[in-house]
Amino acid sequence: MNSSDFLSKKKNILQSFNKGKFEKVIKSARKLLKKNNDFQLLYALSVSYLTLSKYEEAEIFFKRIVSLKPSAENNYIYGNIQKQLKNYNEATKYFLKAVNLKPDYSEAYNNLGNTKLKLGFINEAVDNYKKAISSNKNNFQAYFNLAHLYNENKDYDNLKKILHDVLKLDENNTTALNDLGYLNLILGNIEEGRKLFEKVINIDEKHIRALKNYFLITKVNSENQYFKKLEKLDLSDASYEDKIFAYTSLSKCNFDLNNSDKALKYLEVSNDLKKSKSDFSIGKEKKLFENIHKLFSQKFNETIVHENKLKFTPVFILGMPRSGTTLLEQVISSHSKVHGAGELNYLPKIIDKFQINNPNNFENFIKKLRFEYHSMVSSLSNKPFIIDKLPMNFRWIGFITKAFPEAKIIHIHRNPMAICWSNYKINFPDPGMDFSLSQKNTAEYYVLYNNLMKFWFNYLKNKIINLNYEHFVNNFENETNILIKKIGLNWEENLKNYDKNNRPVQTASLLQVRGKIKKNTSDEWRKYKDKLKIMQETLKSANIEF
Repeated sequence: MNSSDFLSKKKNILQSFNKGKFEKVIKSARKLLKKNNDFQLLYALSVSYLTLSKYEEAEIFFKRIVSLKPSAENNYIYGNIQKQLKNYNEATKYFLKAVNLKPDYSEAYNNLGNTKLKLGFINEAVDNYKKAISSNKNNFQAYFNLAHLYNENKDYDNLKKILHDVLKLDENNTTALNDLGYLNLILGNIEEGRKLFEKVINIDEKHIRALKNYFLITKVNSENQYFKKLEKLDLSDASYEDKIFAYTSLSKCNFDLNNSDKALKYLEVSNDLKKSKSDFSIGKEKKLFENIHKLFSQKFNETIVHENKLKFTPVFILGMPRSGTTLLEQVISSHSKVHGAGELNYLPKIIDKFQINNPNNFENFIKKLRFEYHSMVSSLSNKPFIIDKLPMNFRWIGFITKAFPEAKIIHIHRNPMAICWSNYKINFPDPGMDFSLSQKNTAEYYVLYNNLMKFWFNYLKNKIINLNYEHFVNNFENETNILIKKIGLNWEENLKNYDKNNRPVQTASLLQVRGKIKKNTSDEWRKYKDKLKIMQETLKSANIEF
């Protein structure tokens, strides 16, 4: 091929690249590069692969680009490719090269923060997000990444500050306004949150997340203007997450309006959408529960001596989700000697590293669990009792009793159908809750839970405080008094005023715990009895009464 032919073909390829015809670029450029290692062609080919999310191919060709021209921008792009391939150490290396070559490279600092976070270096992630902001005060993505990190770590003071920093730059930034609204919900400022959601919707009536948050705290009537906006939304181009938020909101609103058929239809649409991306398997859950049974059938009689004393008494509140765990924590944490830490993920994260079906070095692991958990939790409060209210910790009661023999374990249970119904109708963001996406799986999971609790009670009856939700709400003061004594505390009048407890609450029950106890809520499912036959039949077949 002579030089004029090469230049003519190169020109056509670059024109295709500029027009966004990336598949055509890939087909033609690869052929031509075999004859001439032209930098412009190499760049066009690499970026075409990258634009089409073909990261493995982009990596091959962009590596050649970086070696030929190791600029800050090229190192940054190659770092992004490595990030997409989840090669976070490699990505970090190239982002560092980018900022060394260009010290004010805000986007590179932001992505360096992202990879540091993926690698578990939280403080370094924070530092890099701050550098990204310092290099470019309008890098909103860095602000929101930092905000997300503060939220995950329950650092609400810094979260509030960073959101206000965004609003100083852009007073109508809908993401910041919506996030600030939700922060107000967490902190119990319900009306302030509602005003912020309304402001967002008035700026952008298609802001589905603000609509979702507004409906979370608002019982609508047929004339509600925001409900009318939601009904009219065209969801064809909405993201996967926004579609789920929209359908679950439409379901909730129709429940408010007693349109149960429409409500259940929207709920099914939302659940089916989530199921399309879920890898939940009831078979896998059954295997996990079997392995737990097998492990602790062998280990209950083993004695483990702990030499290190805890700085606090752990109080584990657990049970099925939607059984009343949030309300219970709200009440107990109203005591002056108790800190409510909310739903901590520390315990399952540590246990996740342990092979339940191959329990080598069980004793060493238990000691490690005690040490690591204590190190994480002891920094949260100086109070003598700290609550860890993660419902799904019911799976790990055996581990808890072995690692923390001084712990108080409170199991709260409720009418089985009330629990199953409440789980089924809630949109949980955690994929670990995907059992709730169908009536059958919800009930089957309840059966697994019920059988495991029978197993724990058989071996550990004296170590578990068992609380019936219905008895608790119907005889609040008496039941609370008994419970407090079992924990090892004395009665305080603050316990009766739990609704004034202004601790942060970040669960689906955040609105309910800000008011007085409502009785008879366990009977709500009966309104939909005829439409929940699969759920009922599954429980009945396991001899579970409701």
